[in-house]
Amino acid sequence: MKARALGALVGVAAVLSGLLVASPAQAGSGPVYARVYYPNPTGTGGETSGDLNFLSRSEVRVRFLKVRDICPGDGRPVRAVVVATRTDGSRVNISPYYSDTNGCGADGTQFPTVDLRDGGRRIKSLSLKVCVYTAALGNVKCETSIVRHNPYT
Repeated sequence: MKARALGALVGVAAVLSGLLVASPAQAGSGPVYARVYYPNPTGTGGETSGDLNFLSRSEVRVRFLKVRDICPGDGRPVRAVVVATRTDGSRVNISPYYSDTNGCGADGTQFPTVDLRDGGRRIKSLSLKVCVYTAALGNVKCETSIVRHNPYT
């Protein structure tokens, strides 16, 4: 009887411990945020936030992506891009760039959910990069969010 009860207890514990372990897709996925200040160390610049969800070794779903230009009408727009670090160590921007189309509005621009691929190459990790830019100079100053690691690689 004791052996049977102990066996049942061990079985229940095994099932419960399996429920507490995150699945691979949850392990590295999650929210990210980046803030860039330009031209001053406070105030103006921009920010981006979103939720990066790994779907496979080479595909990610970006949800709740938002880009916001924080400015007094300085004429310097803000854009964001997903940055991938591949398993070979190379780092690339996964197009497209996402720009705030609301100017200096308090809400920024919210983008629909999108699935992105890096041409079938294995993605080791992802982050979001936000940049202040000009048409003449390109990216003037950028900041990158924390890194999310791909549980599939």
